[in-house]
Amino acid sequence: MLKFVIFASVLCLYYVSSVEAISGTTIANKADSHVESTKWSKASSHDTGRNTNKCNIFINDVMKEVGGSVPQRSWWRHSPIGAGEWGNPHSSYLSDDNCWRNVGSPSIGDVMGDGVHVAFYTGYRTTTSARYDKIVKNSWGFRSSGSGAESNTYAYWRYIC
Repeated sequence: MLKFVIFASVLCLYYVSSVEAISGTTIANKADSHVESTKWSKASSHDTGRNTNKCNIFINDVMKEVGGSVPQRSWWRHSPIGAGEWGNPHSSYLSDDNCWRNVGSPSIGDVMGDGVHVAFYTGYRTTTSARYDKIVKNSWGFRSSGSGAESNTYAYWRYIC
């Protein structure tokens, strides 16, 4: 927004910037737009190469796509934090980043992790994440048993910038 101000017969122009936080809905919608994509599959050569899990890379890439950021393990090279950090409610990488806040329960667009896997919370008892074969939207984190069981311990992180 451009504003005009006149001081003592001198016209001054200045720009007022209003930056809004990235909404959880924006994050969730972007994550969901990749459902069925194989870009982050274990077989894909994207980013970390073939035969590597890429759930953390999916989180990093979606956040970059919406204009956000994810803490990096190294300042000198691309190295997004892994699922272990996302599952740690006391992660120094996330706690030291002013854009991320640990929360007690998830809201749309939050990142949730159990230390082994990480996903976006994209709807009631629903997450979107990189599985070994493709991006899926399912009940990981809310299942009755097994991987992604509701009884597991999760950390929930909210992007606030």
